[in-house]
Amino acid sequence: MRWLFILLFFCCATVKAQVISGKVVSDSTNAPVAARLFTHSGYQTATDAAGSFNLQVKGAGDTIKVFAIGYQTLIFPVKAPLSRYIVLRVKTASVKLKEVTVKAERNHQKDSIDRRAEYSKVFNYQPPKLKDAFVAPPSNVPFTFVSIDLLRVISALTRNSDPKYKMQKVLLRDEQGDYIATRFNRGLVSRVTGLKGDSLQTYMDKYYPKIDWVKKASDYDILLYIKEKASDFRKGN
Repeated sequence: MRWLFILLFFCCATVKAQVISGKVVSDSTNAPVAARLFTHSGYQTATDAAGSFNLQVKGAGDTIKVFAIGYQTLIFPVKAPLSRYIVLRVKTASVKLKEVTVKAERNHQKDSIDRRAEYSKVFNYQPPKLKDAFVAPPSNVPFTFVSIDLLRVISALTRNSDPKYKMQKVLLRDEQGDYIATRFNRGLVSRVTGLKGDSLQTYMDKYYPKIDWVKKASDYDILLYIKEKASDFRKGN
């Protein structure tokens, strides 16, 4: 009964999340920006067409990370007292920097290698699995049964709240987003399609490619994709 109580306690004793509402806007134009938001505590959401969002946080001490194509990543620490409505201003990324990044794939690879070296313990972290809790009996002991390690059961069931596991997922998302930005970004899309301003941002949001496809696609495939989607975009508008 004691172990059952401990198991229930760890599974249920989570800090109640709070919801923060707000808006992501361009720091230079004050226009709404389509963005993805992640918290260090593991919550995530995306803005709507007006740049508005509702996001769960664990309270003061949590951190909000804002990703928007064509803009610098914004890190916003949640402080007490909590504000129920916040405006997050993102700064436009340098177009020249984006163009250089597209051509210089080595820079991305070096950044990825450096990041993985710096956070090697996080990238190499293996979260506990439920099957690891079942311990086989010694082969030389007759009439024994498989035993269960309750501490490992607890760790496996609550791994989604493990800070190292959450950090690993955030770093992997960052790495994938950085790689996509080297192949599909505002500077390249604008040059190929001629789109600018709000139309360009709407196109980027609507046709943002998946990481698995980008890894397999050649430069020609990506240019063809941009042109084909530009044709669809103009027909729809």
